[in-house]
Amino acid sequence: MAISSGRPIPPVIYVFALSAFALGFTEFVTIGLVADIAADLKVDVGRVGAAVAAYAIGATLGAPILTALAAPWSRKHLLIAAMLVFTLGNTLVGLSASLTALLAARFGSGLGHGVFLAVASSAATRLVPPERAGSAVAVVFGGLTLALAFGVPLGTWAGGIWSWQAIFMAVAACGAVGILGLATLMPNIQDGGTTRDALHNLMALLDRRLLGAALITVLAYTGSFCLFSYIAPLLIHVTGIDPGRVGTMMLVYGSAAAIGNVVGGRMTDRLGPDRAVRIVLIGLALVLATIGLLDRSMPAMAVLVAALGALTYAAVPALQARVIGIAERQAPKALAAAAGLNIAGFNAGIALGALIGGGVIGAFGLTATALVGAVTASLGLVALRMQRQRSHRSRADAVG
Repeated sequence: MAISSGRPIPPVIYVFALSAFALGFTEFVTIGLVADIAADLKVDVGRVGAAVAAYAIGATLGAPILTALAAPWSRKHLLIAAMLVFTLGNTLVGLSASLTALLAARFGSGLGHGVFLAVASSAATRLVPPERAGSAVAVVFGGLTLALAFGVPLGTWAGGIWSWQAIFMAVAACGAVGILGLATLMPNIQDGGTTRDALHNLMALLDRRLLGAALITVLAYTGSFCLFSYIAPLLIHVTGIDPGRVGTMMLVYGSAAAIGNVVGGRMTDRLGPDRAVRIVLIGLALVLATIGLLDRSMPAMAVLVAALGALTYAAVPALQARVIGIAERQAPKALAAAAGLNIAGFNAGIALGALIGGGVIGAFGLTATALVGAVTASLGLVALRMQRQRSHRSRADAVG
């Protein structure tokens, strides 16, 4: 369903943005509520970090696999189904009386997250003329970017006023509003996909070069979230910041993240994805290592937390552009599947970071999460170098 170039962006795309905000908010709000949830459920902080991982694992599976398999569905029905799963999952999180129940509900809501983002971004481009496709996608991901940047500080602030259960119920309410908006405003777009299309998309996910590109995304975000999943306990118990001021530090992180996302996009356009990714990975490794050395200094941590936020989200456009560029050369008919694969990479990294960080805390303490994160980001640099060398050899062989 095309929209004439003179008309504004359809209202349903703003519904996409609201839903994307809810998705991003619930993914990261747990980070700011880890201590409260741990105290209420009477479990260790390291175990509650698995709640971040459970959601990310659900999104990792949902983005590429469920989206590819659902090719025959209409976009409207698939988006509504994804938001229903997300909303039900958050409702169950708010009702959870045990860590097991909370983890299961987080996993289910994560499945809805992955499917919704992959489908909404492609549906938005079909609701406007080609010359406005970029603006439509920017609106959708604008909601997600705001949530990713400010979800933790907002959640930390809200946690000082309301219970963590009430916060997840509020997210479920936003999901319900999104469902109503989709049911009312979303046209019944049918992509005309078939079972064969679904199989083609699944096969594209096995391309060695695409998997290699997604691996770098996984390593970058594993390194960052090995530390950041436990940033609140680190700031309170190691740096010595008053718990009431953690929200301010998270706001610093979020503000820097928003700036970093814009700078990362411009850097990618100017330098190319490979160079931009290399710069970001070097920066992440250095910042994480420095946090491991200066985590008891409050002024240093204020600067370093901001740098971590800027670099983590500067990585988003660079890593996404790199994967899409490889897909355009290797699997041009499966760009949506490739985009979903990279979304899965982000979430897999978040999940692994939270899980690894929890184990590191139990064995070596909170400070060690920074050093392990620095090593992981450095492994991303090694993988990038190896992939570039392999690509250069392949091109040389083709010319020869």
